Amino acid sequence: MAQDPSSPDRNPFEVLGLQGTEELPAIRKAFLAIAARSHPDRLRMKSPEEKAQALELFLGAKKAFEVLSQPDKRREWAERLARARSLPPPPIPRTPPGPVVPPPIPRTPLGPVAIPRTPLGPVTLPPEAASAPPRPAFTPVHGVPVTSPPRPGTAPAPASRGLPVTPPPRTGPLPAAAALQLYKLGLLALESADYAKALDLFAKASRLSPSPRHQSMELVARGHQYLSTRFFDRARESFERALQLLPECREARLGLELLDKQSGRYLKGR
Repeated sequence: MAQDPSSPDRNPFEVLGLQGTEELPAIRKAFLAIAARSHPDRLRMKSPEEKAQALELFLGAKKAFEVLSQPDKRREWAERLARARSLPPPPIPRTPPGPVVPPPIPRTPLGPVAIPRTPLGPVTLPPEAASAPPRPAFTPVHGVPVTSPPRPGTAPAPASRGLPVTPPPRTGPLPAAAALQLYKLGLLALESADYAKALDLFAKASRLSPSPRHQSMELVARGHQYLSTRFFDRARESFERALQLLPECREARLGLELLDKQSGRYLKGR
C-alpha cells in the first residue's frame, strides 16, 4: 500500500520524485511541476474523489518543499535517504522444497512363458561322411605348414612352395599347324593387296615355324609394301633376298617382274 505523501515519516525527496542529491533550484522546479498538475484551481472539471486525491498530493508536495527549503533539514533527509538506499533488501523467506516422490509405475504380473520344443529325430550323415576315415589331428612343427589329407573324390592339392610344379599339357593347336593356317591367311591377304596384313601374318608364321618358305613370303610381302610406296631399291632387295632363301619362290619372281614394269613406267613419266 502506498505511503501518505503528507506523512511526517516519508522522505520529502521521495515525495517530490527526487534522488536526494539535488539543490534548492531543482527542488523548487520539482515542486512547481507537481503543483501545476494538482492545484485545486486547475481541477474544476474533475470529480470530488479526484479533487481530494490531487489536493492531498499538492499539500504533501508543499510540505516537502517547505522542509527541503531549510539547509539543515535538506542535509539530514539526504543522509537518511542515502543510508536507506545502502541497506540490503530484507531476505525473502523461502520454504524448503519437499522430497519429490515419483508416481508409482503400474506393473502387470507376468505369467509363465511356455517355450515350445520340438522332438529331435535321429541325425543321419551323408554316405561320404559316414564312409570317410577320421581325420588325424596335425600340429605345425617349427613353422612347417601342415596339409590335411585329401578327401575322397576330390582332386589332389597342388605342390607346396619350393617344389617344381609341372604345367598342364597344352591343348591348343601345334605350332606347325598354326603356322600353316597363318601362311594360308597371308596368301589371301597378299592376293587382295593388303600388304600390311600379309606381312604381319607371314611374320607370325615365321616365328612359329621358321622355315625358308615362311621367311621368304615375309620378304615378298615386305617387297610389295615397298613397291606400293615406290621404294624400288628396297623392294628389289626384298625380292632378291626371298629368292636367295627359296629359289623356287614363284611370288618373288612375279614381284620382280612387276617391279620392272612399274619402275619403267615411272622413269618414262619423268
